[in-house]
Amino acid sequence: MTDERFNLSRRKALAALGTIGVASAGAGLGTSAYFSDQETFENNQLTAGTLDLGVGYSTHYSDWSSDEGDGVSVRMYDGAAGETGSAADLQDGETGLPANDAWLIAVDDPDQFLANTQQDEVVNEGCESDGVGALTQADGESAIVDLGDVKPGDFGEVTFDLELCTNPGYVWINNPSGVTAAENGTTEPEADDPDEGEGVELLDVVQAAVWLDDGDNYQDGGESPLLVDSLRNVLDALNSGNGVRIDGANKPIADATPTDFTRAGITRFDTGGDGTYDADVELHADPAGGGGKVAHATSGGAATNDYVTTGVSLDPAPTLGELTDDPTDPTTTLTYEYYGGANNGNSAPDEVYLLIEEADGTRNVVYRASNDGAPADETWKTRNVHREVAGNPDNNAGFNWMNLSTGGTNIGGGGPTSDLSDEFGDDAVVLAMAAGRGTLGGGDVLDTYYRNPAVGGESVGRFPTACFRGETDFSAAFAWWVPVDHGNEIQSDSAEFDLGFYTEQCRHNDGSGMNNDAVDDAQTDDS
Repeated sequence: MTDERFNLSRRKALAALGTIGVASAGAGLGTSAYFSDQETFENNQLTAGTLDLGVGYSTHYSDWSSDEGDGVSVRMYDGAAGETGSAADLQDGETGLPANDAWLIAVDDPDQFLANTQQDEVVNEGCESDGVGALTQADGESAIVDLGDVKPGDFGEVTFDLELCTNPGYVWINNPSGVTAAENGTTEPEADDPDEGEGVELLDVVQAAVWLDDGDNYQDGGESPLLVDSLRNVLDALNSGNGVRIDGANKPIADATPTDFTRAGITRFDTGGDGTYDADVELHADPAGGGGKVAHATSGGAATNDYVTTGVSLDPAPTLGELTDDPTDPTTTLTYEYYGGANNGNSAPDEVYLLIEEADGTRNVVYRASNDGAPADETWKTRNVHREVAGNPDNNAGFNWMNLSTGGTNIGGGGPTSDLSDEFGDDAVVLAMAAGRGTLGGGDVLDTYYRNPAVGGESVGRFPTACFRGETDFSAAFAWWVPVDHGNEIQSDSAEFDLGFYTEQCRHNDGSGMNNDAVDDAQTDDS
């Protein structure tokens, strides 16, 4: 067929139309109407979504006043001057304050002690009834930590209670304005102190920690500091870029500790040593088409040597005896669900990690691998962790329990049917559970989904993701302490700094952060 049929000039077209008009008028027969139909989708709209962060807080300060110990047993750390206790130094039933990983005192009732030392509280009222905006804003708030007579042995913390309205978002804690510090003169004892030197020593003597909290204002379960260092170094980290994302931590595998694998939140491990973190846990729609969103361990469709965990604290915390008293029908169950995506590589569900505390307070992180043989079958399945704990796994019995806290040794002589209660005792409790996905070598494509961690069939929350869900409560804690030492070098020193939070939408965003600068000097946020 030639192109002649398309050779129609504007003049020819007008002439043809004119001819049609004459013929139509001359005929005078039939109808001048056409068959027709109109289908209309009315009132189409484009409405921008919203992202607003609501912030409440509660603050606590311990200065050893006489009423702080009312109704609570308090034990002071008795180590060397300038040091703090670690979780390994805690006795059964004790909680370390200001943090388990850096404590000056250990108490048997942390809730009562915090009630005795509470300074201030602003309740986060959540989102407006239409879900669009946050009811509790922090813009322009005055100082929430304002102490004028801090001494060695003092400590305090502020827990921020957060909620995003209404979309999911990445969240950073930051120190947007840096720090202003001053010596304020030098007293005679300060001048005589051998540690007195140039600069403001307060910033180096005072220690600080930041962690993702469950809202109870103290470190428990699988909670582990995202930062713990001198106040100077912590504030510097919070002042860099957007600050520090509070969803979890990035760890070179060489620097990892056992509790990094059961951290409440996300822990991304660089196992290849290239400084990149290619494995993450994203917030994702249910791949089976169900309602709600789930955790998705992913490497973005590419093979990776990296690894990632998503961990939850267990409340209530089951005992090993409850999980193992009957190998098939125990008093309490411990489960979660997993789904191997179409692109998933070598394994599903992969590793489960447990943080176990023995009766004497000793903590162990143990893990067990599992591969059900169909890593990409796109079906939700239940992992019965309690059966594995009891030495009676319902799939892949060939994998052993391993103890990271003792260097990765086999438990129970290396047998796959090891009962963890035989190793740690019936009264040992499981404080936290994490799902892990990835490889330490060889490369693997990660496409595994997780949901519904449960104890005794009851939910213990959701597996955390890098992106916080909208209209869901979460908390972050900032703690500080002055180590017990002679401390004269900090006399009269002062430091002033801001604490804030920055959030960005998750959609079309890799979480690396864009810009948290105010639009102008008078504006306190990016709204």
